[in-house]
Amino acid sequence: LKLPQDLPNSSLPKSSCSHCAVSPCPWLPSLRRSRVPHPQKRKRRTGGGQPAAAAWSFLPEVEASADAALSELDTAPRETDGAAGAAVQRDHSIPVLHPSAEVLSGEWDAEGVYFYQAFNHEIADWAVEHQGFGGPAFNPARMTWIKPSFAWVLYRSGYGHKHSQHRILKVKLPHSAVASLLSQCACKHAGGGTLGRVQWDPARDLMEADGREPRRCRGRAIQIGLKGRLSELYVRSATSIEDVTELSHRVGEAHQDKTKRAIEALKPELPHERPYMPSCSEFDLARLR
Repeated sequence: LKLPQDLPNSSLPKSSCSHCAVSPCPWLPSLRRSRVPHPQKRKRRTGGGQPAAAAWSFLPEVEASADAALSELDTAPRETDGAAGAAVQRDHSIPVLHPSAEVLSGEWDAEGVYFYQAFNHEIADWAVEHQGFGGPAFNPARMTWIKPSFAWVLYRSGYGHKHSQHRILKVKLPHSAVASLLSQCACKHAGGGTLGRVQWDPARDLMEADGREPRRCRGRAIQIGLKGRLSELYVRSATSIEDVTELSHRVGEAHQDKTKRAIEALKPELPHERPYMPSCSEFDLARLR
């Protein structure tokens, strides 16, 4: 990005913000709500450095403790992905984020991202056996919701005890498939989408409970609703399906232990969820906030 002072006045778009030459500025809506300095403003104030990327967080990275946090994040290989509407090269790691940022957090590695769904026994048995979705009970025409947060699917399904949600499946999708699905979704608060929608809900804490459900915690958790051709794309893209129902039940039992020793003992088996940057275009990232 070029700074405004580096450009002639005639070359600045009228809708640009006062700190950068991007039109429209992807940071402005969230910056106004959070009162966090614009990344270009911080750059000039600190005397150098690169401007923060417009991330899935939709807020600039917080510089305090950045080095410590970055040391805890694994760096995945960079990926070229044209499925999201533009060729995007991106490291999927996200450094330190503002606490109020909306960010997709989940378990992921160099090959893809894990999502969770709750199903009845018939659909789950077929999916695990065939390592794919199908069978007489599965209907791709219905809106199906996938969640990268294990705690959120436990909250939604009652730890796998609610009607028709007795089985919790862990599904892996390639990075390119995640970007393609997200690029075709609309945000629910903006009217949603007929085939795909993104919804941000209060996050849930996997390590603590509030009564009979995972404790509500700071931040937002993403749900992605898919229907029709997007549901079919999701079905075709799944590279692995694992039944984690037993683990879900054990987490539910551990949450009833007020000493927290039981949930601490389960830690090695729980997913390591961390912020994730999809390979989407900057336009789609801003549109889905």
